[in-house]
Amino acid sequence: MKNIITALLLVSSQFHFSQDGARIYKKLKKLNTLSSVLYVAAHPDDENTRLIALFSNHYNAQTAYLSMTRGDGGQNLIGTELRESLGLIRTQELLEARKIDGGQQFFTTANDFGYSKHPDETLKIWNEKEVLAQIVYRIRAFKPDIIIHRFDHRTPGSTHGHHTSSAILSERAFKLANDPNAFPEQLKYVSLWQPKRQFYNTSWWAYGSRARFEQADKSNRIELESNPVDLLLGRTNAEVAALSRSQHKSQGFGSAPELGTQKEYLEWINGSQPKNQDPFDGIDTSWNRVEGGALFQKQIDQISRSFDIEKPYESVPALVELYHSLNQLKDNHWKTIKQKEVTQLIQDCLGLRLQFNTALEKGVTATDLNVSIKALNPSPVSIGLEKITGSLQLDPKEVLKQNELWETGLTFLVPDVTTVPYWLTSEGDLGNYNVQNEALKGLPETPNPILIEFHLSINGRRVSFEVPLTYRTTDRVAGEVVQNFQVVPRATTQLSEKVLLFQNQNPKKVLLQVQAHVENFKGEVELLTPKNWSVNPSKQEVFIKQAGAVQEFVFEVTPPEGSSTAVLSSIVKERGINYGMSLETIDYPHISKQHLLQPNKAIASKIDLKSKVQKVAYLKGAGDKVAENLRAIGIEVTEFDPENLRLEDLLPFPTLIVGIRAFNVH
Repeated sequence: MKNIITALLLVSSQFHFSQDGARIYKKLKKLNTLSSVLYVAAHPDDENTRLIALFSNHYNAQTAYLSMTRGDGGQNLIGTELRESLGLIRTQELLEARKIDGGQQFFTTANDFGYSKHPDETLKIWNEKEVLAQIVYRIRAFKPDIIIHRFDHRTPGSTHGHHTSSAILSERAFKLANDPNAFPEQLKYVSLWQPKRQFYNTSWWAYGSRARFEQADKSNRIELESNPVDLLLGRTNAEVAALSRSQHKSQGFGSAPELGTQKEYLEWINGSQPKNQDPFDGIDTSWNRVEGGALFQKQIDQISRSFDIEKPYESVPALVELYHSLNQLKDNHWKTIKQKEVTQLIQDCLGLRLQFNTALEKGVTATDLNVSIKALNPSPVSIGLEKITGSLQLDPKEVLKQNELWETGLTFLVPDVTTVPYWLTSEGDLGNYNVQNEALKGLPETPNPILIEFHLSINGRRVSFEVPLTYRTTDRVAGEVVQNFQVVPRATTQLSEKVLLFQNQNPKKVLLQVQAHVENFKGEVELLTPKNWSVNPSKQEVFIKQAGAVQEFVFEVTPPEGSSTAVLSSIVKERGINYGMSLETIDYPHISKQHLLQPNKAIASKIDLKSKVQKVAYLKGAGDKVAENLRAIGIEVTEFDPENLRLEDLLPFPTLIVGIRAFNVH
């Protein structure tokens, strides 16, 4: 490989340009490796980023983290979002972490319902069979050679029930994935698969002390050096892992890289036992594992030897030939993976910029949207832009000359698709999200359904590149901002309070907001209550002229006699169509901006409350609604900020209430 010494000067960075010679060369090395590792645990931040980075970047294996939950029951150190909104944040934090350590991300539909003392309780609430089926499906689809679980499946009741359950299910799934009688309905989409071996990622803390760990039986244990240095990219594995782990900002898991040698330990659990300290001992990770693989290994070796880090585009003709040669591969699993890798390598080597943009952040089905399509070829390689398919059909028949931008603008109709988080579009239960579309189960987020495909001719051979529609803008502080385009309903509603408490028969005013996402929206808004509750007025007229604008409405709600609990909801009717979803926007600089659509509802409770408590002091926590609800039942609440708190401030109050997770936040 020419000019390799220049790569030693590169510094590791979270951001890198699309044409980065050192990283391209790393991808070429990975192209010659056919192996895969699946890491299994319970929550976001349970994963061992050192091992994921090690297997992905040093063993060059396809590496993925399967998290049972999205962490909805965790804490939030950066904002007030909890439950589903927090799960959405932590999902995106996992995706940001995987961008850094090189892994892939998967989930099940299990809900992080809170702390569980025993796996028996967890598995009952999760729906054990359903979650187990999803793990078996992921193994059959991902086809890992090695499965590693983070927790010990043999110690129920000793730790969080979610933790132990993830290991128990992982151990069972290892044996079931190759059983034709286990979930046979899956075999229409995936094939049987038997992983070669399974490990438990143990450490000294599992034994209570380092001394006990050293005295334990080591015959089933592999010791790995987990902090090798990558001289090509100028970084240690610990630096990559720390940066990856630091993306879990809502959990407060920012960390600095440890220096020097570091060890990770894998205890053999299932499958063939390795005879040495190599976790892949006896597993063929070369092209020889697939029929006809020697041909592809020879092609890749030649591309690697001749690769010029300063002129990566010179490798493109050979990569294009390799892409088409892979069509001969009979193993469809590895064909799909390797053709995707080669396609990305071709784009990286050329430095291709392919964009499908809009200046609007959100749009509504069946409305017009202005979009722009851009293509730039910075390389001296002549490329033909033959056609564009997908959401748009174009036949430009253009030549993409070096550094000459090709672009076009047009209008198209927004299709009837879903872009919001798929696991939250319908009501789930305590332990499981309700996902009707089997193809989406386990995916980290809803795939962008609006995309185009650039069909390019390179050296007379066609290669295609998919590009999703993105909202692209320039922020005066952040610079260029790129987000997935979002499809939303024509209107959404929002109740000002999620919980309404009634102490007596007196009515309460309820504030309801309607937001239009199209111009000149006309309709009627209703606040829906059970029959024994009354609301006045029954409906109100809505007219919102500007898209994105909000109109407020006040309804008066009267509870029935006696204690009662009701679910309040709202709908906006337009030409016989009901819109009853609320729209929440979650925007933090370290993750992609999220739009959460959920049924708009609130809980109303009429309680016969008698209390001698007249006033309390309240210490703010992590975004709870305790103070508001106490005021709703007639208690005077004085809120204190912990940063400015003095003991004498609290002395006049007979009661101090400490907010939810206050000790985590402050």
